Amino acid sequence: MFSYFIIITFVFVHFVILSTRQLKSSGSLTAEQVEKSLDGNLCRCTGYRPILDAFKSLAVDGAPELKEKLADIEEAYKGMCKTTGKACGGCKKDGKGCGRKAGQGLPKVERALHLSFGDTHWFRPVSLDGLYGVLSRMGRTDKVRIVVGNTGAGVFKNDGPYAAYVSTSGIRELYSTRVGSPLEMGANVSLTRAIEIFEHMAASDPDFHHLKALADHWKVVANVGVRNAGCWAGNLMLKHAHMGFQSDIFLTLLVAGAELTLGHAHDGSTSHIDLEQFLQTDMSRSVILSVSIPPASANTKVRTFKITPRAVNAHAYVNAAFKMEVDPEDGFKVLNKPTILYGGINPEFIHASQTEDFLTGRRLTDSETVLEAAKLVGQEVKPDSHPQDATPAYRTSLAQSLLYKTIVGILGDRVPASIRSAGPNIERPLSSGKQTFDMNRESWPIGEPVPKLESAAQISGEAVYLDDVPALPNELHGAFVQSAEANARISSIDTTEAMKLPGVLSFVKAEDIPGKNSFVGTMGRFPDPVFAEERTKYAGQPLGLMVARDRDTAVRAAKMVTVQYEDVKKPILTIKEAIKENRVSVGIDMFTGKEATATLGNADGALAEAAHTLKGDLSMGTQYHLNMEAHAARVIPTEDGCDVFCTSQWPSETQATTAHVLDIPANNINVSVKRIGGGYGSKISRQHVVSTAAAVAAWKLRQPVRVVVDLNTNMTYAGWREPYLAQYEVGFDDSGKITALKMDLTTDAGHAANEPSVMFLGGAVQSAYYIPNLTFTPKIATTDTAANTWCRTPGHVEAIAAIENVMEHVASYLKKDPHQVRMVNMVPPQVPRIQAPPHERNVAKEDILPMLLQEGEVHARIAAVAEFNKSNRWKKRGLSVLPLWYAFDYPSMFRYGMQVAIYEYDGTVAVSHGGIEMGQGINTKVAQVVAYTLGVPLEQVVVKASDTMVGANSFVTGGSFGTDLCAHGVRKASAALRERMDVVKEKMEKETGKSPSWLELVKKCHQEDVDLCERYWTAGKEHPERYDIWGGCCLEWSGRPHGSLSVIRRVDLIEDCGRSMSPYVDVGRR
Repeated sequence: MFSYFIIITFVFVHFVILSTRQLKSSGSLTAEQVEKSLDGNLCRCTGYRPILDAFKSLAVDGAPELKEKLADIEEAYKGMCKTTGKACGGCKKDGKGCGRKAGQGLPKVERALHLSFGDTHWFRPVSLDGLYGVLSRMGRTDKVRIVVGNTGAGVFKNDGPYAAYVSTSGIRELYSTRVGSPLEMGANVSLTRAIEIFEHMAASDPDFHHLKALADHWKVVANVGVRNAGCWAGNLMLKHAHMGFQSDIFLTLLVAGAELTLGHAHDGSTSHIDLEQFLQTDMSRSVILSVSIPPASANTKVRTFKITPRAVNAHAYVNAAFKMEVDPEDGFKVLNKPTILYGGINPEFIHASQTEDFLTGRRLTDSETVLEAAKLVGQEVKPDSHPQDATPAYRTSLAQSLLYKTIVGILGDRVPASIRSAGPNIERPLSSGKQTFDMNRESWPIGEPVPKLESAAQISGEAVYLDDVPALPNELHGAFVQSAEANARISSIDTTEAMKLPGVLSFVKAEDIPGKNSFVGTMGRFPDPVFAEERTKYAGQPLGLMVARDRDTAVRAAKMVTVQYEDVKKPILTIKEAIKENRVSVGIDMFTGKEATATLGNADGALAEAAHTLKGDLSMGTQYHLNMEAHAARVIPTEDGCDVFCTSQWPSETQATTAHVLDIPANNINVSVKRIGGGYGSKISRQHVVSTAAAVAAWKLRQPVRVVVDLNTNMTYAGWREPYLAQYEVGFDDSGKITALKMDLTTDAGHAANEPSVMFLGGAVQSAYYIPNLTFTPKIATTDTAANTWCRTPGHVEAIAAIENVMEHVASYLKKDPHQVRMVNMVPPQVPRIQAPPHERNVAKEDILPMLLQEGEVHARIAAVAEFNKSNRWKKRGLSVLPLWYAFDYPSMFRYGMQVAIYEYDGTVAVSHGGIEMGQGINTKVAQVVAYTLGVPLEQVVVKASDTMVGANSFVTGGSFGTDLCAHGVRKASAALRERMDVVKEKMEKETGKSPSWLELVKKCHQEDVDLCERYWTAGKEHPERYDIWGGCCLEWSGRPHGSLSVIRRVDLIEDCGRSMSPYVDVGRR
């Protein structure tokens, strides 16, 4: 199958692997299996809906419109058959099958393997005796890691170093399963396979009905990919090593009464222990062999829960497991001592023992019993307190709520209907979606729904990203040494042990920089060091670059560097802390150099006269960009400078910063970017930490240097989206109409305030509303964190959230429908606005919201929500309707160079522009505009890599400005070409009496000495007119007050943003 959505190889390959595994496991695919098999996968390009649609087209119950829309790959493939040399005609249709043989899998290794990597060993025994032999030969103090999928490395990234890794994947006994009473599973059985076994047993054997609860719980452990690779025993070993780990596997096996069988290397003996004994057992030379799970009586009720920030791929705030054997005929009397287990409380806590003792022999139908049990739980759970955890009070409340939920679920229809909703879990239904959009066929190929130019190469894995480029024979690799303290003096950096590692060549530090130690170029007021010098600015700041002959060695060496600190000061990490320390200032307007406070009317005077006033604040956290391709750079020394290949959204700034640190002319530096795997703002300036560090290393060693960081490094040295704090005072009348608003919006810029977005948010903070008396004060806080940076519509999300919070606050105070309050505040035409021109009309109010209310059936749904909430105490629904206004102005500094070239040989067209293809489809739109303007088929147009020759001095690609302006620029260039060529065409038509073909015209122009190349610069004074984007959204939600799984039931979204230049590109990403 094939679907025309925006996608990068990093994402799609994993989707294919997981769906293939599901297909092989079940023999067919259903739409529900598709959704569940893709949990935990990330598509940062927001293409989930079309991705799911593509895979659902293969499902047996896939929607007919999907099956019709998506072509089979055999029909979509138009290449040459490797067997016949002819165009592929789908040779499976003749019944003989394709002549191309499928690649054979690697042969099974039946012999033991032992590999050495310096002082680290890797073993792969093929029998238990072999495993025991490996363990016995290791020293008592040697750290050994037994692995199957080694997925635990993603949880505890800093475990180790290990003297040996022992893979048990070749020991068949550890994969064995005995379906009977008790159920037995080998230690290597994956979580996915265990879930299948649990479901089979629960469905086929009444004595194992309780395993359905385990199966459902294990489905929210990690994600499908981890569950496919990781084994249950490995998860238990993580719990053994880290008592504070909220292991769902440990908790659920313990509640099921499971027993472990251990094997001991010193004598080959086995022992049997329960899960709690296991935590106290020395496992240094022992291994888990299997687990056995006993049956349970029909009246044994097992409930398990995992309360998390997300449905999957998240550790629990609190997880819990309950087992009670009850007598339904005697008030659900608890017959034996129940099991009440909690995780996420503190490392020592497992059982709510007092509550277990209290409930023994008592009836669950007695409300006083339930209340007393909840009270006891609240007393005996004593959550610890760490910054990364939910508050102790919240976790205590969760523990009580989950006990209550369990009891209500056990009682079922024996409880009043109004509270019955507390019992069942919230089930996420199968998702669906549809989109409609207008098209202008007269302008095709502009506006034509065509596949993104790179999509086939990306989906097949053939698209080349920076780290896919083969290394040169003498190419070196770098890895950062990072600070562990946020605000401290660097006493010493000891690289002695690291430099002894074979393959390590150099440690590059601040003293090696020939120019200035800052990766900030033309757009920053404050320097930001490539490598820290005297004091660290933030935890994770690069201190230097370890350079070696291969990446693994460089990474190992970087971890061996010892850094000593002194004068360690408590870091300032939040806006509120910065306010207390007086590290907040009013933002400066970059054009006027004055404070950027914006005013409309008299806010103070109107507040004094307002019928009602309120004060409030809203804190909004940070967000990692999650560019699927991490920051990377390759720098190759040349005879006069260097060639730089990097994952940059701004090649001109990459060139400038490289020149800055090397102290060489910019014209000696050549920067080229073919494509990047997502940017979202992360690769505008933060990328230059990598490119400048690689440049200094290459300059020092006179060899090519490649630096490709891992996710952990990328997340710690580079700043994220800016956190915000909104503080407001609002005045309003009895209808909710706002008469005055004072809004202070403070951004956390990190340690260097080079890229705060807050000064540009005066317009956004008004959104679609009119506030006649408004004072907007943008403020900047500096903290001891990495300098934060732009991230998709920087600041606008936060500004809109701030004004919408004001609307909700006013509505709550007046006890009015928030939609009514919003409607009375909608901006009318031709009224003054700050940082925005007056509107000719309010499209959201006049067109979008009425359409949304009608097509979204909003009024009927509001009534249904109210009725549902009235009937259900512990499960609620909510519905909200929001308008949106977004100003799309073209800032004058967004300028790009580009060139369109027509080749005389065959009339094909090549384009190079100063924008960057990062998955958003800029190249496709540029090619469509060129094809339309020149009047040639789209297939004849290719887009070349962006570089600092054709695209010299081009600005950053971001905010959708790059796509619009590059398309505008190539239209101008193509039109100029067409104008020159039309002179020749008219002459040919007069001479021959017929219109020449495109190729005939191209060749004639070449003969006539017509220049078939045209360059264009998108000067700020020639930018297109600004425009407004209006939208409306209705969102319906369902969830519980205590914060367990919630579900977005439905979203209706209408946007008026003009007509798309490339609908498959634009719509496919939403």
